[in-house]
Amino acid sequence: MANVLTYVLEAITNPLAIVMVLAGTFMGLVFGALPGLSATMAVALLIPMTFTLDSVPAIGAMVGGYIGGMAGGAVASILLNIPGTPSAVVTTFDGYPMAKSGRGAEALGWAAFASGFGSLISWAILVFAAPKLAALCTSFSAPEYTALAFFGLTIISSVSGKSMTKGLIAGMIGIVLSMAGTDPIWGDLRFTFGNYNLLSGISTMPALIGLYSIPQILKGCLEKNTVGKVDVKIKNFVPSPRKLWEHRINILRTSLIGTAIGIIPATGGNIAAFIAYDQAKRFSKHPENFGKGEIDGIIASEAANNSVCGGALIPLLTLGIPGDSPTAVFLGGLMIHGLTPGPAMFTEKYNVVVGIFTMLLLATIFMVLLQMVGIKLFTKVLAVPTNYLSAALVVLSLVGSYALRSNMFDVMMTIGLGIFGYFLMKAEFPIAPAVLGLVLGSMFEREFRTALRTSHSDWTVFFTRPVSCVIFLVAVGVLIWTIIKNYRDKKKNMVMDQVI
Repeated sequence: MANVLTYVLEAITNPLAIVMVLAGTFMGLVFGALPGLSATMAVALLIPMTFTLDSVPAIGAMVGGYIGGMAGGAVASILLNIPGTPSAVVTTFDGYPMAKSGRGAEALGWAAFASGFGSLISWAILVFAAPKLAALCTSFSAPEYTALAFFGLTIISSVSGKSMTKGLIAGMIGIVLSMAGTDPIWGDLRFTFGNYNLLSGISTMPALIGLYSIPQILKGCLEKNTVGKVDVKIKNFVPSPRKLWEHRINILRTSLIGTAIGIIPATGGNIAAFIAYDQAKRFSKHPENFGKGEIDGIIASEAANNSVCGGALIPLLTLGIPGDSPTAVFLGGLMIHGLTPGPAMFTEKYNVVVGIFTMLLLATIFMVLLQMVGIKLFTKVLAVPTNYLSAALVVLSLVGSYALRSNMFDVMMTIGLGIFGYFLMKAEFPIAPAVLGLVLGSMFEREFRTALRTSHSDWTVFFTRPVSCVIFLVAVGVLIWTIIKNYRDKKKNMVMDQVI
């Protein structure tokens, strides 16, 4: 215990470490707020800047970039209805309606504090339960991943808006888009149309920018801007203790969901946010308010996607297995500094492990404080004339789609999907199911076919393994309940219309 306190004091009294974690968090927030950039890119760019630094300050910068990048996506999601990062897609559902009604500062405040609490809860789990949880979730194989992807796809029914039929059609469009590229089992080419750029499929980031950013930009150019004036007083940004206490269960539940998803390798914040949002809506006393500016919707999204950070570090530090894209880059940064994640690091480099835990906590605190300081700057975006703002967003969106792979085809894909997304929006098809289908469709197909192939086409493999069986049964139950509830609501509305 004495050694731990000594290592913590060494970390927090190191001026360079404090400066680096602050700078990394600021850079992460900027990258997260700009459409097309991400926490992964922030961490990747910070690595070469830390070559000459000691381990703890260097890791502090990378951890700050990770935490800040995950939280920063809420800014563009709330103020512009354009997700800054893939995991911030869900934040647009309720964040932008709040901004339209003049409650942008309140929405940003809930996003910041939910992100902070999510990170704190996942940090506590990381510190006290890392090895056991990593051993449990890294035992997942194809059947468990199939069940998890299936559970995620059932959420399409909850994010379909007024018409479940249109939501299902949009979800199928996303799944079809996810099938482009090389067959995961046989290697056959599908929907490539002879273009080698599609051999690896449609990249998620350009597709996300196209389906969300471009339609909103076109809508802003062709339609009147209806976002209300934002009151940027700090009292509107900081939730009161009473309100935080009222939402404590939702914060805790969605943070635990995000941490659990983060522990499972190859998942990420976008899956966590969708699942957490769905569960928040189901447990809410007023589910009809979701999508119209419901605070619990913002809490669910932001608490979940930021709690993924601590969760994803659990398999990385204990087993050397990255939980998501940013931690995959983070792994490279650790190895550059001569650190090999795994059980040995907890004995041979325990001071560095304690330093990582401390830097994660500091980055969480800095992330909230920086957003409090920057609230007035963020909300000034709404004062920019629409034509100037639209031009800037077009440039940022196209640069962001190009930056990931330095490929002009991704830019063309962004434009094409953006125009397609605009017509979907005009036809009142929800975009969220299409994004969900695109993100989870390829994962479900790959793991489903892998499970059948390794089990010699034995369908019972999904139900003889306890974890996958439970997830499948829960998913089917949720789906049936959603269909029944929608039917009842529709019947109730028809009766009300007849009475009126």
